[in-house]
Amino acid sequence: MKATASNPPHPKPAYRARQQASPGRFTGRSRSTFIGKRISNHQLHRRRTSTPDDGKCIEDAFWESKPLHGRQITSAAVLRAYRNDRTSLRAGFFLQKLCLQNILHDNKRKITPDQVIQEFNRKPNRNNKQTLAIARFKAECCLRSLLLNGQRVTSDEAIEGYQAATATLELARFKAECCLRHLSLNGKEVTPDEVLGDFPDSPEGRLGMARFQAECCLRSLWLHGQQVSPDSVVEGFQAVRATLGLARFKAECCLRGLLLNGQQVSPDSVVEDYQAARATLELARFKAECCLRGLSLNGQQVSPDSVVKDYLAAKATLELARFKEHCCLKSLPLNGQPVTPDAVVKGYQATKATLELARFKAECCLRSLPLNGQPVTPDAVIEDFPDSPEGQLGIARFNAECYLRGLFVDGQQITADAVVNNFPDSPEGRLGIARFKQECCLKGLALNGQQVTPGQVVKDYQAAKATLELARFKAECCLRGLSVNGQQLTVDDVVKDFQAANATLELGRFKQECCLRGLPLNGQPLTPGEVVKGYQAANATLELARFKAECCLRGMPLSGQQLTPGEVVKDFQAANATLELARFKADCCLRGLALNGQPVTPDEVVKDYQATRATLALARFKQECCLRGLALNGQPVTPDEVVKDFPDSPEGKLGISCLKAECSLRGLPLNGQLISPNTVIKDDHALKAKLELSYFKAACYLGNLPLNDQPVTPDELVKDFPDSPDGKLGAARFKAQCCLRDLPLNGQPVTPDAVVKDYQATEATRELAHFKAECYQRGLALNGQPVTPDTVIKEYERCGWLRDRDFFYSHLPLKARSQSSLSIS
Repeated sequence: MKATASNPPHPKPAYRARQQASPGRFTGRSRSTFIGKRISNHQLHRRRTSTPDDGKCIEDAFWESKPLHGRQITSAAVLRAYRNDRTSLRAGFFLQKLCLQNILHDNKRKITPDQVIQEFNRKPNRNNKQTLAIARFKAECCLRSLLLNGQRVTSDEAIEGYQAATATLELARFKAECCLRHLSLNGKEVTPDEVLGDFPDSPEGRLGMARFQAECCLRSLWLHGQQVSPDSVVEGFQAVRATLGLARFKAECCLRGLLLNGQQVSPDSVVEDYQAARATLELARFKAECCLRGLSLNGQQVSPDSVVKDYLAAKATLELARFKEHCCLKSLPLNGQPVTPDAVVKGYQATKATLELARFKAECCLRSLPLNGQPVTPDAVIEDFPDSPEGQLGIARFNAECYLRGLFVDGQQITADAVVNNFPDSPEGRLGIARFKQECCLKGLALNGQQVTPGQVVKDYQAAKATLELARFKAECCLRGLSVNGQQLTVDDVVKDFQAANATLELGRFKQECCLRGLPLNGQPLTPGEVVKGYQAANATLELARFKAECCLRGMPLSGQQLTPGEVVKDFQAANATLELARFKADCCLRGLALNGQPVTPDEVVKDYQATRATLALARFKQECCLRGLALNGQPVTPDEVVKDFPDSPEGKLGISCLKAECSLRGLPLNGQLISPNTVIKDDHALKAKLELSYFKAACYLGNLPLNDQPVTPDELVKDFPDSPDGKLGAARFKAQCCLRDLPLNGQPVTPDAVVKDYQATEATRELAHFKAECYQRGLALNGQPVTPDTVIKEYERCGWLRDRDFFYSHLPLKARSQSSLSIS
């Protein structure tokens, strides 16, 4: 019996869309006789199916929610249509789809994996096709952590099923999934080399190998002792004439900045490849990515409206709903109007995408976006998640976010212990617990009444075999000075972990942080040149451009030469990073850096932001122009204009609140009225902007502005800052001001040494250097010793702020300059 659309796909690599598995073929040449002549099963099948297939028509009507003969089709009607089949395969595939998609049978009860297996076995196929169908289903149960006979299906059981069905291709595909998901077989990790050896030497097998090599390339997994190059992946797809697979891989290279034949893959070339393969849905997805990332096609920005048209042409209603969600959360307009959360909800409801709908409502709750004019409560979000493994995992992750943000669930604060207990016992659940423990560890939150130590987090990541997550966490510990099991982590330790995880891009980012913070590797300071080599090895053109931009803005030389803004602009252009380029030009404008010998004007920056439809970034830039007195189109920018430019989003509302705070502190009118401090405080309370509120109250205190007609003490202000990295930095900055203004804290003067400790604890290297410069200028001692110009200069050099160093040096008295070891031409 030929498999219908209910037949689920076999596991496929992550970067490709899941496709329908090819129907099985008859392997033998079994024949029957009719009027004395021998005819094939194929001929019999053609005669039997010459009449319409009522079962398939009924099932199609069910999935498309279309009435048939004037009545709505139920799942029971589909099963009745299949009861006369010679085998129970089609009924099994239908129940399988209900089970995996968590759709209730007759809107009453869930289909269990056990029921699916029973249906496959009810009327077996003469060629034992149910054996392969059951093997595939068990593999899905394994990957989705579904219970069978009350037990989780292990990887080894799934392998045994494929071996029993002698399905070598399916077996290799499943092993590939085990390798990519770090699932063990026979207690051991599956290596990429093992997977390649299992694919059969057939057209399908060679295509599977090409797809797996693409995954290894994109995930930095090694094959045969070396990294898989993008060029070798292209050769593999070309050898099997897989034009669509090749187009998908080139799209990934384009979006990730990977080079092919030493050249960047342009978005236009990807579009041509998809058009040649007639892949309308893939083309629409790629255009959506270009739109969201600000990549141009044919020299033009991709508009959200054009993406919507492409999705409609491809009849991709779910993809369209997802794209509208992105537009809503990124404040991108459609048909000139903002996409409301209510419109996104309607799109998901129309496609019956219950899981996506619940996830979106969770975002609305966490971002304070209203639905139907009402705030979304955590309880409403939890109720919307489906009763499925994916839904349970979604609830657990949402509970974790509620705990970390202090949101109430069921009318009370959820505990950290409850969050951990909510995660399912699955690989994804155990990884979720490890990530949550990491957050608790880094934020100093207790679990089971005890502080979570870095050693516990490391142990959990090791148990989950999450080598990359483990390396990332160790990098955080190293940068924050946290010890693991009593040992201080060195930069060398972290580098080894990233190398073990084959994470070349992550390693490059870590080296960048070490370079900018002045941390040594192998006893030597990391130079910008080494960071550049690391990014080049990872083919990370965008990250490389960002790093060069940072070097340029700080004045850090590269290979002994100062980087010019013009060089950075070229790098961003080569990476098709139009939004990043606009941000860099904005920095150049505000810092007075020339581009190609000409100053960057505010009008140029505005045009760049408008071209990339970066409404929030544009509003923030206009705010800077307003506060710095920079003109646009020859006219000063007023606060009223800036307020209109902020999008109607949580980030936009916070931006308006920050602008109001600046107007209040500077005495600037808004809508013809001066903003009182109490108005700003009310806005920040409404937005739950604790950090911004703390900064504003501290600024009011230092500026002698009254707050609610109540006196505020410095001690209260320090306690108001949230217990977070940003909050601790804010408290350190306020303490620095108290020190410089002789304001006491807890009845005691704030010493310069105490401020230095706070800045060191928050890794605020630039603020620390600025503070030491202030101490030098005011004659304040550190550790009982006067601060010398050389001390300040070395501090700036250690953290790479060479432009700040030069500014400090240029303002030194001549005598102090002559005593300094710095020599600037």
